[in-house]
Amino acid sequence: MRRAFTLLFLIACLTQTALAAAPIKVTSIRMANQSDKTRLVFSITKPVHYDLFQLFKPRRVVLDIKQTKLATNLKKLELSRTPIKDIRSSENKNGTLRLVLDVENVVEPKSFQLKPSGKYPQRLVLDLYKARPTKTVRHVPLKNEPRDVIVVIDPGHGGKDPGAIGRGGVEEKNVVLAISKDLQRDINREPGMHAVLTRKSDYYLTLRDRLRIARKDKGDIFVAVHADMFRDPRASGASVYALSERGATSEAARWIAEKENYSELGGVDLGNKSRSLRQVLIDLSQAATIGSSLQLGTDVLQQLGGVTRLHRKHVEQARFVVLKSPDIPSILIESGFISNPKEARQLRTSQYQKRLADAMMQGIHHYFLVNPPPGTWLYAHRKNPKYYRVAPGDTLSAIASRFDVSTSQIKSLNGISKNQVNLGERLRIPTNKTV
Repeated sequence: MRRAFTLLFLIACLTQTALAAAPIKVTSIRMANQSDKTRLVFSITKPVHYDLFQLFKPRRVVLDIKQTKLATNLKKLELSRTPIKDIRSSENKNGTLRLVLDVENVVEPKSFQLKPSGKYPQRLVLDLYKARPTKTVRHVPLKNEPRDVIVVIDPGHGGKDPGAIGRGGVEEKNVVLAISKDLQRDINREPGMHAVLTRKSDYYLTLRDRLRIARKDKGDIFVAVHADMFRDPRASGASVYALSERGATSEAARWIAEKENYSELGGVDLGNKSRSLRQVLIDLSQAATIGSSLQLGTDVLQQLGGVTRLHRKHVEQARFVVLKSPDIPSILIESGFISNPKEARQLRTSQYQKRLADAMMQGIHHYFLVNPPPGTWLYAHRKNPKYYRVAPGDTLSAIASRFDVSTSQIKSLNGISKNQVNLGERLRIPTNKTV
């Protein structure tokens, strides 16, 4: 009898543990338009922990719900006559459900939870209020809001130019476009970051066209994605390139010769400057840009080393035309050797493409955390970012020093008992007010 009771008790405990570990679900979403707001009601199976914030350029409202899965179809929502243009979702490795609402106009989001009542389950309510301008100050939407950093991603080749062709007929242009789209998606999930592609499908662009797109979209960095080729099929591994000093000098000469470029260098008008002064200003700008490119390339290379073999363990420099914008840090990533049979097979798989893209994103994200451009969301939050992902070479004390907090604050907020952190670990960063 006692054995039977013990067995039943263990089964009950295991059942409760399994239920406790089961993820919370969003089972339905209802929407209602009111005179002053649009209300979204999320039916959930349990109370949740969540974060709500806004991003700008483009305008987005982001809802991060911890340990939750989406169990309903977002496409069924009727968005007409609401400020919402689109709703999309994603789930990260830590089980957080991210809902991104692309909004047409400026809104003021507010949220709260409701306990179960009658036929209604637990609910999370999100209200999108219409922006209310004050009586004394004319409301100018987003003029003073910090902007996102802009990452221009350039999938190599395209259209009539297939690039390298590997074993089994795999074409470089298709592989790098798939990786670039994964990278764009990953970057656009990060607060304060926005990515654009120079080409979105299979068509041809000249190298100068690609640079012009980067300048038109006001890119903070330029990332060209390629796949390598070599006559020896044993060559393997990923590489990262930045512009060489020799390439910089020749590009400076081209800029001086072309008058249409005079007003384009970081917003500085070069048209009224002497030829010698233009030479000095362009050389100084490109020298600084090469330094930033090498730093960006190092961050990306370190992350790639965690998911694939590296062909070289340092950033190489070359005279690629696509890297020659004098004032935009630029790198070229060779994602692997398409001429290597093993790597060609890997590069064709969506799973491996996503792993490469994730590593590239982590490197780019780390670069901007340390070097956020002034006027951006990341710059405004540089002392108190919400999260930080541990990069190669990081220590707990170095992370604490970077964000002007103590190691004990980070350990307490993240439930860490030791002074060790793991590569790729996502840490919550306390605010300066945290004690």
